[in-house]
Amino acid sequence: MENMQAAVFLGEKLLELQTRKIPEIKDGSILIRVESCAICGSDLRIFKHGNERVIPPRIIGHEVAGEIIEIGSGVSSQYKIGDRVSVGADVPCGNCIFCLSGRANCCDVNLAIGYQFDGGFSQYMLLDPLVVSGGPLQKLESNIDFDIAALSEPLACCLNGYEVGLIKPNSTVVVFGAGPIGIMLVTLGISYFEAARIIVIDPNKERLELAKNFGANHILNPNETDVVASVLELTNGMGANMIFTACPDVGTHEQAIAMVAKRGVINLFGGLPKSCRPIQFYSNQLHYREAYLTGSHGSTPKQHQLAVKLITDKKINISSLISHRFKLEQINEAFAQAASGQSMKVIINPNA
Repeated sequence: MENMQAAVFLGEKLLELQTRKIPEIKDGSILIRVESCAICGSDLRIFKHGNERVIPPRIIGHEVAGEIIEIGSGVSSQYKIGDRVSVGADVPCGNCIFCLSGRANCCDVNLAIGYQFDGGFSQYMLLDPLVVSGGPLQKLESNIDFDIAALSEPLACCLNGYEVGLIKPNSTVVVFGAGPIGIMLVTLGISYFEAARIIVIDPNKERLELAKNFGANHILNPNETDVVASVLELTNGMGANMIFTACPDVGTHEQAIAMVAKRGVINLFGGLPKSCRPIQFYSNQLHYREAYLTGSHGSTPKQHQLAVKLITDKKINISSLISHRFKLEQINEAFAQAASGQSMKVIINPNA
């Protein structure tokens, strides 16, 4: 078979199923048959508003799992045809100071799957030599489900968020947003980072209940309560040690600053639309508490490796986050579902 189907981003709100030639293998590259590609919130933003890093026509999608079907010359012998792999997003350029220090997610060139490189909403995907030699590419055990393996990429981003936040055991963690990322942050906080208490804030009652099922100690609906006052009350006036804003709402950034503990960390995890108003806060809230305001972006290949290991070793169970699965020809329906707020993780199975 020489042709494949691919969902191609052509511009704002234009995603078209096209017949394309299967990419030809080249030295140092790997061709995979894509079995699963999850829809990320950033994919939705690209679809709605475009992105300066994504020049149409481009195959987007960066939460990928599949099987190696062809290997170019010069590729390490650790990879074999038939290997199952998980592919992350951020790709080291290999030359800038950040890549050389292991911080590929801060790369000056800012390379990524589904941005400068074609992504996973396609039956086949060519992995550039940069991805193969030092990027977010991990082999999978044979018993790992492709759909779950595709979630290694967002899980790695959550690991990065906690590491940037200098998380310590027995912390009180607040998560604004009970979407897929928020739930992953809850799960990691409990199962891996030894948080003492996790508080989740979201206006969606169904998602709050899901957060509770995943182990959140307290759930707060901002439409029903003053969340700053509630967090301070739950912490005896001390505030939260680690706060994530895993939602695109500038108001949550301001609330986070108002509820942070002394020496606490606020991670502005979720990006905001360019049309958003500037954040407004009383800087003394940071100054006198010696609190930290930071952000996190993407993940490193090392964090992607850890995410795959946590899934493989069953340290993290995120399978129930998958709410919908679609075939590639249903790509626009899948994007509509993912944008509806009535789903969690939506998976595309290009070869189903």
